[in-house]
Amino acid sequence: MNFLASPLGVLLILGIVAVAAVAFQPAKYVGIWREMAKRYETDRRPSSVAFPGEDVALGLHEFARVDAALDDEGFWMVYNGPDPRKAPPCVLIPWDCIRFKQQSESRHNFQIRLKDPLEFLVSPELGAALQRRSQRMPGEADPG
Repeated sequence: MNFLASPLGVLLILGIVAVAAVAFQPAKYVGIWREMAKRYETDRRPSSVAFPGEDVALGLHEFARVDAALDDEGFWMVYNGPDPRKAPPCVLIPWDCIRFKQQSESRHNFQIRLKDPLEFLVSPELGAALQRRSQRMPGEADPG
């Protein structure tokens, strides 16, 4: 027992904890991205990116930098953050799974259909484009 209280014992315990922390493999993705990936992750990529380097706020606490694209299939988010283990490389959310909530000068608020709806905030430019696309009826021609 006295060994564990000695400085050598404390260092040994800290060393074991450090090795365990480095060797620990986390779940594939973390937090909200995990829930979104279960439903919307894709191996495909959009043909072009209209909104590179967008800062998207997911829920209350998760922020991500993504390259965003909008096309007839839906809203694409290609993860562009520092730690690729935190998010799926690409998600494609169909238009019928996105709902506009509100807008302010600095951000537009939307919801993604999941088990519990996920709110996300985007820049005014991306928000205006998302709002136009998500409110169009299926089969409606793209005006621009």
